[in-house]
Amino acid sequence: MQKFFLVLSFFLMHSYTYSQSSDLERKLEAQKNALKDKSESEKKDTLTTDYYKIFFLDGRIENVDTTLNIYKDYKFNFLREDTFDLISFPNSAHTYNKLSYDFKDYSKPDIGARSKHYHYFEKEDIGYYNVPTPFTEIFAKSTFEQGQLLDMLVSVNLNPQYNFTIAHKGYKSLGKYLSTRSRGNQFRFSSNFESKNELFKWRLHFTSQNIFNQENGGLTTDGIYFYEQAPNYFVLDDFGNQIENEDGSYEMIEYDGYLDRSRLGTWINAEGSLYSKRFYSEFEKIILKDYNKNLNTLSINYQFTHEYKKLEYDDPFMGNLFGEKIGDLGISEQSRFIEQENKIIVSTELDKLGKINFKYSLTNLVNNYKTNPQENSDFSINELNINQTDFAIDWLKNFSKYRFKFRYNKSLKDEFKSDYITFKIEGEPLKNIKFEISSALIEKSPNFNFKLFRSSYKNYNWFNNNLRDQKVSNFNIKLAYKNLIVLTGDYNIIDNFIFFKESANALTGEIDLYRLALVDQLGDQIKYYSIKLFNKIDFGKFTLVNTSKYQIKQQELAFGDLSTLNVPEWITRNTIMYSSNIFNNSLFIQTGITFNYFTKYFADYYNPLISEFVTQNYREVGDFPRFDFFFNAKIQQTRVFIKVEHLNSSFSGYDYYSDPFNPYRDMSVRLGLVWNFFS
Repeated sequence: MQKFFLVLSFFLMHSYTYSQSSDLERKLEAQKNALKDKSESEKKDTLTTDYYKIFFLDGRIENVDTTLNIYKDYKFNFLREDTFDLISFPNSAHTYNKLSYDFKDYSKPDIGARSKHYHYFEKEDIGYYNVPTPFTEIFAKSTFEQGQLLDMLVSVNLNPQYNFTIAHKGYKSLGKYLSTRSRGNQFRFSSNFESKNELFKWRLHFTSQNIFNQENGGLTTDGIYFYEQAPNYFVLDDFGNQIENEDGSYEMIEYDGYLDRSRLGTWINAEGSLYSKRFYSEFEKIILKDYNKNLNTLSINYQFTHEYKKLEYDDPFMGNLFGEKIGDLGISEQSRFIEQENKIIVSTELDKLGKINFKYSLTNLVNNYKTNPQENSDFSINELNINQTDFAIDWLKNFSKYRFKFRYNKSLKDEFKSDYITFKIEGEPLKNIKFEISSALIEKSPNFNFKLFRSSYKNYNWFNNNLRDQKVSNFNIKLAYKNLIVLTGDYNIIDNFIFFKESANALTGEIDLYRLALVDQLGDQIKYYSIKLFNKIDFGKFTLVNTSKYQIKQQELAFGDLSTLNVPEWITRNTIMYSSNIFNNSLFIQTGITFNYFTKYFADYYNPLISEFVTQNYREVGDFPRFDFFFNAKIQQTRVFIKVEHLNSSFSGYDYYSDPFNPYRDMSVRLGLVWNFFS
């Protein structure tokens, strides 16, 4: 399938070459139905990218954007999102470690395995398009060793009422380190229809996602030593001590062979995967409509979701990293998760009252394990089967300068519930000055991974039936002046925080040999504050863009407790760039340097067996600068990106890590493009 899309994109590029030769406004013919209520003179040569709409389930509406700016550079990565609060692992399409937390999550409890979901397409990530002409987007980028990334999307409106969109993301990357190969295919199909009288709407989507990663468990103790000392490392005697020279210095070997990262030792040679299929359908019928005020006085909406996930972890070599094994068979862990939801929404929209949605949903959640390590009463429970009913109210009211939104959700059963109350006020009281104020009270049951896990490793079998619901109270404020200054403040109080805890003893060196994670829950309260400042300064053709975040966590620790919810105190990203039109304005370029930095902290480490991150207080990471050089260019609707990532890696010291056992990336040159067609 991946090769098919590569070949298809090759021919599409050639077939559309002629259409790229003229400007979008001159080459696209205005369609009558897309420009109704316009005069005949206005219908000609007025079609712009503003007519290419993308709709999302959460109510967001975006336009196709073909501009080139620094924000596009920040999003030119595997996730296609701004990763300011994340740090990537060495290989593309692997996981990310968190540099900060966001507790505004209202979703239902699910399977967990959150490290496998960073680039997973959730329901809210699927776009529903409406385009006046066929639209194509090609996203391509180089990976690390023997691979490539290609994300291609084609959207067509057969008529102004009906659209279908097909997209496929295929990738492969061998990686620089042993056993880090990643590959995957993520297919998406979406479709939407709206009747001519605008009284009936229907949309659906289907996704099929296959995410595979080789897992190595990070570098061994020797691997870390040779990684940090490359290209020179100390000579040790038979007792492991450094050999001192007569002048007081220590004897070293000059050897740069370990800059070939495939020479460094790793713990395991395993593979983890996430396979998923999802079908979603939504029907909306407007029963009463006020045509004078364009309000849907009464409407009814039915949504159906069926999602299947399969998680697997295979280690034919039966590594000992996760402790004692049960039995002599190979390691092959398998779990299945099925979610089926039926939701009915009754909406009313009145001029003075605003819009109110009444929601009622029935959800069935099933999580089971194929692994049954031994016939033992302690392992008799291998499945969770939950039925949950939710009732929710949304209220949205627009005023002249302000917008108010209130949301309430109540789960009618106590097990695996998601209760929350939230409100948000946003507006523009003064010209060019915007604000947002929001607050939420959330009570949510833990994910299935915390509740039940089965494995062939003795230490990784649990059924926790007494975990309390995690409670979050937060207050958020955002102030913005144009797009030049944005100040964001978050205040969170977390009770009954649930996390995975490292139980291997660091004092005896046990953690150097094993990763023994278990579920833990705090009895004390955590207070988490953060302040984020973004500002953009233009001076001539030069631009300075700064993003900084200060955060602090307060937690009372009893004797023997681990400090959790660990975050760096400071995160900063600073970019200076030059922008200009050249060659008679036929080429627009942006070039510059981006500086990234975060202070040291006890970063969680990645555990591939449970596909989660685990709290540790053993080793800090951070306090290393990263400089990225970029050169980006735009030719008509094509944006080309060239980036030298971490260009200072060879002379700033090899002490940069994504987690305590996995190094960050060495210097690398990445190439890619985003190419749009409108025809």
